Amino acid sequence: MAKEIRTDDILEIFETDGNRSVKRERKPSSSSRSHSGKRKRKKRAHPWAFPLGLLIAVLSAIGLVCVIFAGIGTAKKAIIKVKNIDEYNKMLIPVVMNDPDTFDDLTKADMNQLLDISIWAILKSDLAPDTYTYNDSGMVIPEEDVSKQFTKLFGKNIAPVHASVTGFGYEFSYDAASKCYTIPLTGVAPVYTPDVIDVDKKGGAVILTVAYLSANGWTQSEDGKMVAPSPDKYVKITLREGDSGYYISALQAASAPETASASAVTEIAENTESAQNAQGAGNTSASDKTVTEVQTSIS
Repeated sequence: MAKEIRTDDILEIFETDGNRSVKRERKPSSSSRSHSGKRKRKKRAHPWAFPLGLLIAVLSAIGLVCVIFAGIGTAKKAIIKVKNIDEYNKMLIPVVMNDPDTFDDLTKADMNQLLDISIWAILKSDLAPDTYTYNDSGMVIPEEDVSKQFTKLFGKNIAPVHASVTGFGYEFSYDAASKCYTIPLTGVAPVYTPDVIDVDKKGGAVILTVAYLSANGWTQSEDGKMVAPSPDKYVKITLREGDSGYYISALQAASAPETASASAVTEIAENTESAQNAQGAGNTSASDKTVTEVQTSIS
C-alpha cells in the first residue's frame, strides 16, 4: 500500500532542492577558478614589460637625435674644409703664379722671388681705385706696404731686402730715394694657378699639397664650364703658425699623391677658377688707370 505523502513533506523537499540549487549557483566551478587564476597570472607574469618598452623607445629617440647631430656635424666639417681650401687657393695665387724656386728654409729662398710674390699679393688684393698714386710709368706702391705684405706671407724671421724686381717680361723698379716701387703698364699672364688637393695639420704647421695647373691649359666644355688641365707638378707648401697667423716657411717638390682623385682635383680647380675670376674682377676695378692692363685672369 502506498505511503501517504503530506503537503508539508512536499514543501520541505522543494525548499531543500532550492537551497541546493542556490548553493550550486554561487559556488564557482573549478573551471572558472582556473581561468580566473590564469588571467591574474597573465597580468602579473611580466610586470617589467612596459617600463622596458618605454626605455627602448627613449633610447631609440636619443640614438636618432645623436645620428642627426652627427650628420649635421659632418656636413659642417665638410663645408669648413671646402671653405678653407678655397681660402688657401686664393692666398696661393700670387705665390705659385710665377713658379718660384723651391726651398726648405726661407733663408735659402730667392729674395727677388719673395719680393715678386709680395708685390703680386698686393696687386691681387681688393684694391680701391684711389689706394695708391700714379705717375707716368704706372702705379706707385710704398716700400712700407711691400714690407707689411712680405711679413704677412713669410713671417718675421726674415726681413725683406728691397730692390728692383725682375719677372717674366716685366720689372717692378725700386727707387731707394723715395722708397717706392713703380708698377708699369704691362700685360702679364700667370704661369701656374694653384689647386690645393690635400691639407695635413701637424702640430703648429699646416702642410698643403698643391697641384700646379698650367694657366694656359684651361679649356671650356660645351656647357660652358671651365675644365682644368692635368697638373704639371706638385709642391708641398708648409705654413707655420706665427704671432699674427700662418706664414709660408717652405716650398718643397712633391710626387703625385696616390689618394688624389681626378674628380676631386677638377672640382676644387673649378672653385679656384671661380675665385680667380672674382679676384680678377676686383683687380680691374682697382686699377682703372694702370692695373687694368695687367692680365691676371686664367682665360
